[in-house]
Amino acid sequence: MGHGGTLDPFATGLLMILVGRGVKLARYFLGSQKAYEARFRFGETTIPGDPTEAVSETSEHIPPSIEELRELAHKFTLEPYAQTPPMHSAKKKDGIALYKLARAGIEVERQPKVCHLYEFQIVEYSPPRGTLVLKCSSGTYVRTLLQDFSKKLGTVGLLETLHRNASGIFSVDRAWTIQQLAEAGTDWESLPCWVPFDRLLDGFDRAEATQEEATALLHGKQSVLPGLLQKSNLSPLSECVAIYSSKQLVAVARKENHLWGIERVFSDT
Repeated sequence: MGHGGTLDPFATGLLMILVGRGVKLARYFLGSQKAYEARFRFGETTIPGDPTEAVSETSEHIPPSIEELRELAHKFTLEPYAQTPPMHSAKKKDGIALYKLARAGIEVERQPKVCHLYEFQIVEYSPPRGTLVLKCSSGTYVRTLLQDFSKKLGTVGLLETLHRNASGIFSVDRAWTIQQLAEAGTDWESLPCWVPFDRLLDGFDRAEATQEEATALLHGKQSVLPGLLQKSNLSPLSECVAIYSSKQLVAVARKENHLWGIERVFSDT
């Protein structure tokens, strides 16, 4: 089993669990766009930026209007956002998770990561608390974003709640809890939360291969790839394509330095 992107300990919502052959596709969900809803509070913060630790800093300044918040949130979406990963995170330094170093009282230098905020809206605000919705690139820490957002407003802040609504094309509306799964027994394939292997990459650009082309790809013959992709009328912006044959996922192709190549192939076993 594997997963499609961790949740912070205090967070709730969608977690993609990959089983069996699905684990081979974990990398494509780890890098998928995520959607969140969060409740935040100005005037206090903690080191991790969430309620799991004691307040570490306070500020008397509380932004007075939702208009100011909405204007700044919109500015965050207009250009890439460089975010320094928090010490309380699962990212690793020399093979050690940062949160383990943080618990030992050790802080190390971290390189900023470029994140993209596709949607950042303040949907409700009654000082000092408010609600935001966010669609962002993978690896964006929402609690760190809120801390950075607060600093630009001249205050400090933290997340009180964080809920993941979506990962890629998959929504929490379709998800089941661990308790529900336990009560359902072992016939998972009949459950509405189950997605078969050949449908997991439905949200990616798609190309169709003939049986002959599929067989060639499974034998590592990349020479069939240019013609296969050309007939698929892909967007010039496409960088990753799921290749199917007779509704079965055969391979994933990726473009690097303007050249396409096969990244993974999948047999039916």
